Amino acid sequence: MIPPRLLLRLGACVLPVWSFAACSMEAGGPDAGLASGPKVREAARVRTALVEQREMVRTVETTTTVESEREIKLYPRTSGVVTAIHAEEGDSVAKDAMLLELDAAAAQNAVQDARVRLAETDDAIKKAEFAVVEAEARVAKLKLEHEQKMREYERNEKTGLVSAQQLDTLKVQRDAAGSEVESARLAIQRAKVEIAAARTTREKAQLSVERSELDLSWTKLTAPFAGVIAARTVRVGDTTGPTTAAFTLTDASALSCVLYRPQRELALYAAKDTLEIHARAEALPQARFKGSIKRVSPSIDPQSGSFRVVVALEPRAEGDSDAPANSAANRLLPGMLVRVEVVVERHPQALVVPKRALRREGEETLVYIMESGKARRVKVREGFADDEHVEVLPQGHEVPAGTRVIVVGNRELEDGADVVEEG
Repeated sequence: MIPPRLLLRLGACVLPVWSFAACSMEAGGPDAGLASGPKVREAARVRTALVEQREMVRTVETTTTVESEREIKLYPRTSGVVTAIHAEEGDSVAKDAMLLELDAAAAQNAVQDARVRLAETDDAIKKAEFAVVEAEARVAKLKLEHEQKMREYERNEKTGLVSAQQLDTLKVQRDAAGSEVESARLAIQRAKVEIAAARTTREKAQLSVERSELDLSWTKLTAPFAGVIAARTVRVGDTTGPTTAAFTLTDASALSCVLYRPQRELALYAAKDTLEIHARAEALPQARFKGSIKRVSPSIDPQSGSFRVVVALEPRAEGDSDAPANSAANRLLPGMLVRVEVVVERHPQALVVPKRALRREGEETLVYIMESGKARRVKVREGFADDEHVEVLPQGHEVPAGTRVIVVGNRELEDGADVVEEG
């Protein structure tokens, strides 16, 4: 049994506790809310962005290097010792500009020798032509003498005043004069043949002159087109020839690059005139260069399954046409690494939201729009995208341009939840 004195002490302790609890409930203490019902949930704080309507494009990108459509190595056409160099690396040269000279003494002597032989053939032709004139004059003279002998013989034969012996002598003289006429005519033919032979010899001599002059021209190396000297590999005093490249010449105004694309993209490049192409160089990150499709290979490489596309590139950056022609600023050069973007499709009236507005749940893609302080869940399909924005195609709910879409605070939202935008 508990002693009566101890019971009195315990009752005195319990009474103040009960009194405190009762006072707390009456005064709206910490447990007062439990008696009055559930607490109201605060609206979620979010940030929104406007749905925009603008053009979105689909692009394919690849990295390649810039090439010159006209870049060649220049070789001397003949062997010899380099006596002069007229261009250095980096020099701009015009078409047919002199680049290099070889020792030309032997070639010059050959030209002079060929010209002398040509002059000799001209003299031989003149001599043969003079022989023809002489032979024709001799024929005319002998013909007169022959006619005179014929008349004398015929006259004496008719009159019979001379003896038979004298008549025979006249006959012999007549026949001899006729033979001399024929011989003179043959001399004319012989002289004409000599003229033809001399003219043939002259043609050979003329060819020899032209050949020796060509050999002489090969001692000078010239630029076949206007461009820039990319490399020089010979020096004065070197012995060079057709197997040694002396210069590399490039045309920096005719630039292109080659793209190798998978065969599934072949249809995209069929309408090559409508494609929009831009390139950015690693060395010039702020500049953009315009391009156009120049050639599309009609066949597929069976090894790689790709086809070849040649893209012509403007050497100067867009908006940089006022720069001096020789300025290197914002100018593409052969060998530069570039990233090429090809716009293959456009959606001119696309609905666009920031990528942060997208929320994925399993296989569904969602956005939350803000309507009258409520979060509304909308299913969408993704369309074209760029670095920061994406095209959305709403499914079953219209999302017009100007709608506010939640971009911050949409991860824990539920459909119909109260939301308030932060300032």
